[in-house]
Amino acid sequence: MKTNYPFYDWMPKPIGVLILLALFVPLFFSGGTYLSNINEMAGGMGVLTENFQFLSLCASIGMSMVFPFMLPYLQARNVKHVYLGGYTLLALLNGVCAVTENIPVLMACCFLIGFIRVALVLNTTFVIAPYLLGIQTLDMFLYEPDSPEGAYKNDHARTILMPVLYCYILCIVQFSNYVSAWVAYEFRWEYTYLLVMGMMLVAILLVSFTFCHAPTHQYHLPWRLLPDALLLTLAMGAFCYIMVFGKTYDWFAQRSICVAWAVMLVCGGGFLWLSAAVRQKRVLELGIFRYRYTWYGIGIFILLMLINSSTLFVTTYLKMSTLSGNLESATVSCWAIPGCVAGLVFTLICVFRGVHFRYIYAAGFLLMLAANLYMFFHYQTMGVYEHTIPPTLLHYSGMLVLYSVTCAFAMKHLPVRYFATWLFLMVAVRNVVAPAIGTSVYGNWLQERQQHYITRLVQDVRTDNPQSAARFMQVTRLGQLQGKDGMEASRLASTLMKGQVTLQATLVAMKDITRSTVWICLGSALAVLLMPYHRKEKT
Repeated sequence: MKTNYPFYDWMPKPIGVLILLALFVPLFFSGGTYLSNINEMAGGMGVLTENFQFLSLCASIGMSMVFPFMLPYLQARNVKHVYLGGYTLLALLNGVCAVTENIPVLMACCFLIGFIRVALVLNTTFVIAPYLLGIQTLDMFLYEPDSPEGAYKNDHARTILMPVLYCYILCIVQFSNYVSAWVAYEFRWEYTYLLVMGMMLVAILLVSFTFCHAPTHQYHLPWRLLPDALLLTLAMGAFCYIMVFGKTYDWFAQRSICVAWAVMLVCGGGFLWLSAAVRQKRVLELGIFRYRYTWYGIGIFILLMLINSSTLFVTTYLKMSTLSGNLESATVSCWAIPGCVAGLVFTLICVFRGVHFRYIYAAGFLLMLAANLYMFFHYQTMGVYEHTIPPTLLHYSGMLVLYSVTCAFAMKHLPVRYFATWLFLMVAVRNVVAPAIGTSVYGNWLQERQQHYITRLVQDVRTDNPQSAARFMQVTRLGQLQGKDGMEASRLASTLMKGQVTLQATLVAMKDITRSTVWICLGSALAVLLMPYHRKEKT
C-alpha cells in the first residue's frame, strides 16, 4: 500500500490519476448558490437578487479561511477520512440549501460549503503531485530550499502547476454554470442541489472502494487563531454586505448599512490589533507586506477582478439585444472553456521559454483589452448572438494568464513561513474583496451612466418631434385595432417608447463604460511593463 498510496495496490496508476481528477468535479459544482440561476432563485424565494450575490461572497469568505489552518491540517489529515467526511457534509449542506428560504441559514451553509470545498481541494492537490510525479509538494511549504537552484526549481514547478490547476478548475466551474442553468430551465432550480448531492454520494462510493486505510494522526486545532478568524470573517462579511447592498439601499440612508460599517470598522480594527500586538503566529502575518512582490500580486489581482466585472455587460447585452435567457447566456459562457485552454497553452509556452513576467502580464491585460474593444464596436439594439463569443474567448484567455501566474509570481523570493499567509491573502483579495469592489463599481457606474443618458435621450421624445410623434401614433392606432380604448392605447404607446429609450440609454452607457475599461486595461498593461522587478527575473 505504501508504493501506491493513497490507493490500494491493485489500482493502476493512470486510473488513480483519473479518479483524483474526477474528485475535483463535484467540489466545483457545489457553490452554495448558483449565479447562473439568480433570477429563478430570487423569483422563487421572493427576495432581491443581491442576496444571492452576497451568498456567493460568503462562500468565498469560507474558502479563504481554510489557509490559516492549512499546514497543521495537511500534516495530520487522513486522506480517506477527509474525503468521506467532507463529501458527506457537502451533501447535507446542499440538501439544506435546497429546502430552506432562510437567508441567515443560507449564509452559514454557503460559508461552510466554501470552507469544506477548499479543504477537499487541498486534500486532492497535495495527493496528486506526490502520487503522479513523486514530488513532496508539502515540503515546499515547510522547508527553505538548500540553494538558489533549489529555490528556482520550486518556483518553476509552481509556475507550471498553477496554470494547469486553475485551467482545470475554471473549466469545471464554467461547465457547472451551464449544467445548473440547464437544470433550472428544463426542471426546477432546486434540482441543481439534488444533482450535486448525487455527485457527492458517487464520490463517497468511489473513495470507499479505491482508497486504502491510512494511520490517523491527531490534529491539534490552533485555538489561538480562532479570534482572528472570527473577527476577519465578520469584517469581510460586513464589507461585502456594504458593497453588494449599498446601491440598493442608498448607502447610509439604510440603518443596516450603517450597522455593517460599524461591524467592519470594529472587527477589522480588532483583527489588525491582534495581528500587530500579539507575537504568536496569527492569521495574517504582517511581515509579508515587507516584500515588494506581495504588493504586486495584490495590485494585479485587484485590477484583474475589477476588469473581470465588465463581463456583466456581455450577459446584459445578450439578454437585452438578442432576447436570450439564462440558458443561452450559460451556453456562451461555455466558450470560456476553450478560452481558458488557449490561455493555458500560451502561459506554458511563455514559462518554458523563460519569458519575463512583465511580458506575460502585459499580454494578459492586452487580451482583456481586446475583448472589451471588440464589444465596444458591437453594441447595437438588434444584437447578434455569435458576437458575444469572441470577447468571451479573449477575456478568459487573458484572465487565465493573469489568474494563474500571479499566485506563483508573488511567492518568489518569499520565505517559506509566509506561504500559507500569502495563499490566504490571495484568496481573500481575489475572491472576496476585489469582486465585491468590482461588482459595486460597475453596478453603480452603469446606473449613473444609464440615468444620465435616459435624461438626455428622453428630451428628444416630444410631441413636436415628427419621428417620436409618428411612432407614438402608430402604436396607439395598433392598440386601438386590438380593441383597447384611447387611454389604454396611449398607455401602451408610452410604455413602449419608455422601453426603447431605456434600451438605447443602457447600450450607450455600456459603450461609454467599456471605452473607459479599454483605457484601464491599457494603463494596467503599461504599469506591469514599467514596474521594477528583481534583476535577471525569469519564469
